[in-house]
Amino acid sequence: MRPQSALLCPLLAAALLSACGRDAPVATPAAPASIAAATVTVGGATLQASSMAIANLEPALAARYGFDRSHDGALLLVTLRDANGDALPPGDLQLTATAAVLPDPPRPLELQRIVVGNLTDYVGVFPAQPPASVRFHVTASRSGARAEMNTTTELYPR
Repeated sequence: MRPQSALLCPLLAAALLSACGRDAPVATPAAPASIAAATVTVGGATLQASSMAIANLEPALAARYGFDRSHDGALLLVTLRDANGDALPPGDLQLTATAAVLPDPPRPLELQRIVVGNLTDYVGVFPAQPPASVRFHVTASRSGARAEMNTTTELYPR
């Protein structure tokens, strides 16, 4: 993991969550954008999986953290928090992820663990050529409990 990756998570999470419009309307972008999110609770932890096209990352954010927006593909961010949205150590958290361009079969997706202060998040990048629907599937196990979540991101030609 590159040293600058340690700062990626909070900024990327803010970009994804603000784009998801948690409590506020989202401005319609000039080009089609696709951001998806799914949330599950497992073993006292709340996990949110957010995904978007790499091309839709803010240019400054992409440049600062080494994402080349000219490369096609999708990004998956999995955040780990308690029920109040506060930091939660991973404990015995086990995460696995797959990704696929629909209708192809899923392939394993490597998730990089990123810890910033007391926040723990996971990022995965899946290369894909637009137009495409990229489906992410995440399985989480913690404290003997298991949960699954899916998110799908649309990639559009530029």
